Amino acid sequence: MKIKKFVAGLSAAVLAATMMSLSVSAAKLGDVVHPSEEDSKMNDSYYSIGAMGFYMGQDWTWNQGDWVGIDDTGKITVEYKISKVVTDKTMSGKGTLGDMGVMVANLPDGVYPVDVKISDAKFVAEDGTTTVFDSLNSITSLDEDPEGGIRIHIRPTDEVNDETGEVTKKACPEVAGWEKEGAFNGGTLSMTLDFGVASAEGGESKTDASKADSKSDASSSKADTSKKDVSSSKADANKTSAAAAASSKASDNTSKAAETGAAVGGALAVIALAGTAVIVAKRRK
Repeated sequence: MKIKKFVAGLSAAVLAATMMSLSVSAAKLGDVVHPSEEDSKMNDSYYSIGAMGFYMGQDWTWNQGDWVGIDDTGKITVEYKISKVVTDKTMSGKGTLGDMGVMVANLPDGVYPVDVKISDAKFVAEDGTTTVFDSLNSITSLDEDPEGGIRIHIRPTDEVNDETGEVTKKACPEVAGWEKEGAFNGGTLSMTLDFGVASAEGGESKTDASKADSKSDASSSKADTSKKDVSSSKADANKTSAAAAASSKASDNTSKAAETGAAVGGALAVIALAGTAVIVAKRRK
């Protein structure tokens, strides 16, 4: 298999920044909408989220793939086969690319920008050549597209507003030149979008481990303190008991033998269990 990766002295983060604007204040989808066995409206809203691949050639005719719904873990894996017949209507083998990508629809209002991790974004041409989209795989959040939902555009050139000169859609560096005849002849576009594990109903997001870590640290600290305090108290008690026994033995001259009690040693085991309950709500049948 032939592998082609775009390298131009730019980091993956910089490449991602050229694709779209990212925000550090992105929301977690699972904190807004998630599977629920008690709330049918919430449940239906979550499972209505989905995505599909799309393709547009130089004539900008819209073509789309199958709809793929979100799963219980917040992931959507899209695979879209773009036919060579669609890319080149003249059947001359001179296909061109206008725009292709993935659109995500039915996300709830107020969730943007939303946390999302894109992985395995690639295009496998019909001849087996694989183009890996590092600029997409480095994305960690996405804002709402002007046309609604999320749209991941893979374009060989920028889209520019003729009146204002503003770049409305950034080009994808890995496909530079694919607008030329013969540069694009169909293949399979695929990627996985991960919005994070849905939060348990009424609980905290499972993607936020900071609280669980804090609980673990606190429990561990408490356990250590308890062990030290108990052990210290026990040691002091043993010393006092031994001293009292020695004094009693010295003062009792008529006794054949002073009876001394040996303290029975024991270990106090304190086990701190830290963690959060995981509730995976399945879709109502």
